[in-house]
Amino acid sequence: MARRSSPECWEVRHDFESVLRNAQKIGDRQRTLSAGGVLRSDERFPIVSLDERAPDSIEARILVHGEEENGRTYMMLEATDAKVYVVSHTRRMQQMRSTGGLRPNTFVQLHRVTSGGIASIEIEELGAAEKILENRAYLAATAKRLARRGVIPTEDGWGGWLGRYQQAVRRAVEELVQERAPRRERKPSGISR
Repeated sequence: MARRSSPECWEVRHDFESVLRNAQKIGDRQRTLSAGGVLRSDERFPIVSLDERAPDSIEARILVHGEEENGRTYMMLEATDAKVYVVSHTRRMQQMRSTGGLRPNTFVQLHRVTSGGIASIEIEELGAAEKILENRAYLAATAKRLARRGVIPTEDGWGGWLGRYQQAVRRAVEELVQERAPRRERKPSGISR
């Protein structure tokens, strides 16, 4: 933010105010997460805002909902890519919350949609995050999607929910590979005495 240009002089970045505000926002969000949310799988996950650089599709579990000083509401998601995304609530998300949806520890899919040049986010609830780990149909579909893209999932050593998710997807991929492997014909065994 500042660097010493001489023993008695410092140069300060011209955008220091926005840098300080962003640092404060991150601190506020970490406090919100600690105070009322579901535990993250790992404290090392970066906290990032969902913006134009984010993937077009995200699968994640809801950690917590919060409100900024200006009254805008948001939620924090622990995504399967080992990041915590901060997502501003859309009208649809607020409606879902008002009817009891989008609870913490719910597994969701977010998709970026562009219509008429306007980008928006669609969200779909897939159920309890712990239950998704046992949902064979979801895991098989995820394994097939990854296989089509040539992605071989790994277990990155994360603990908590994300570690269990990675194990479940890895097992689903292994099952898919076994199903697709050519079956060897069994030769009739000889008669033993």
